[in-house]
Amino acid sequence: MAVQPSATKNAYIRRAVGFVNLQQLLPLFDAKALAPNPRSAKRNAIIEGILGTLNDAPELFRYKSKGLLLSSHRVEELQRNRFRIEFSKDFVDGVLDGGHNLFGIGIFLLSQVLDARELRSIRSWDELDTVWQANRPEIEKLDFDPEDLVAVELIYPPSSEADVQDAFDLAAFDISQARNANTQVKTEAFQNKLGFYDVLKDALPADLSARVEWKPGVVEAEGAKPISVRDIVALAWIPLNVANDHDLLPMTISVLPQNIYRNKGECSDKFNTLMMHEAVTQPIGGKAGQARDLTHGAVESCLRIAADLPRLFDLIYEKFPKLYNAGGFRFGRRSVVKLYDPERIRELKAEGKDVSSYTAVRPVTPFFQRMSPELKYKYPEALIIPFVTGLSALMKIENGRVVWAVKDIDDHVLSKLEKAAPLFDGQLDAYDWDPQRLAKSPSSHKQAASYYRVL
Repeated sequence: MAVQPSATKNAYIRRAVGFVNLQQLLPLFDAKALAPNPRSAKRNAIIEGILGTLNDAPELFRYKSKGLLLSSHRVEELQRNRFRIEFSKDFVDGVLDGGHNLFGIGIFLLSQVLDARELRSIRSWDELDTVWQANRPEIEKLDFDPEDLVAVELIYPPSSEADVQDAFDLAAFDISQARNANTQVKTEAFQNKLGFYDVLKDALPADLSARVEWKPGVVEAEGAKPISVRDIVALAWIPLNVANDHDLLPMTISVLPQNIYRNKGECSDKFNTLMMHEAVTQPIGGKAGQARDLTHGAVESCLRIAADLPRLFDLIYEKFPKLYNAGGFRFGRRSVVKLYDPERIRELKAEGKDVSSYTAVRPVTPFFQRMSPELKYKYPEALIIPFVTGLSALMKIENGRVVWAVKDIDDHVLSKLEKAAPLFDGQLDAYDWDPQRLAKSPSSHKQAASYYRVL
């Protein structure tokens, strides 16, 4: 590898480029150096392509792949264009870009010591890490071809001075963000890296939090149906809108109620804008590029009350059909709604009749995936989303924080919904029970919120 000349006299970042052989990459796996990369690599078509090159023409891998981008605060320049690198600083030291390449190389090396069945079981970085540690001695004994090279780009600060190190922190983070933006890495990955979700993670019930993809492609709960972090962030805008309406935020920023359903990308982008505000979060320890600490009381209260919303969402989804029917209507009269009745499906099929109004799939609530004897219908969540966004009408301001206006919010919502569900028939008919049109209509959200206020 060779150091490239600095463009400025007082540079705070140095860059070296070159090639390393596969054996020299082993310490990267031992150090778990993927931490700075906002993505979490997992087995997919990209990985299979990398494995194809490594298996069929490893000598071409250095040319066919952009390789790895590494960063480190501690780099020693040795003789003959060699470098000694340490990875010790969280969020900055390690692989900034090229996580899929490193993942593919790891699987390739493990393929030399594992059978095909064991190799197929490795689907994520965490699984690779576990298997790697167990087989590390055997990997060390492999006969590495010195011509099997990987392109590597290394960035590091030219000195240990505090101001240079701090400037490098910020630069490394910006470089990581820019490189990964070029490969369409989601905003959520960086929000997670900066700690923007920490309050939500803590406030949500542990079993639900473990199913949220706080980092794209990664969930703690094995085998569980994952929840997109965008769904949680979108719900957070219900109390955040309340805070904005009462001038509690350091900037004017809000999301239209209908966009909480239809434009979760906007919800995520605006959340990032809000959380990056210096009055809302501060870099931990004052270090640029590091995780940030939430310091704004009103925003924190919004995130904590948002943790109740998945539970209330499920409650509304479960109870709405029964309460609607109690008004003398029939919730299952439209094709968009399916009644759970496997026995009836068997009878109709035996008679050669249409079964499109029924489902054999047991309905569950959207977030907690809870089954209930009362949950007899499978239907689009969009039909009841106005009653979720309308929960803002049941929030109030207390000592500069957003809180529920009543003690037992679950019972209060049910008592309101008992009266409101039959009244919503007019809105459902107005949009011909079209879930998308209903959910995207501002009037649907305003009407549901007014029911909460006045009924």
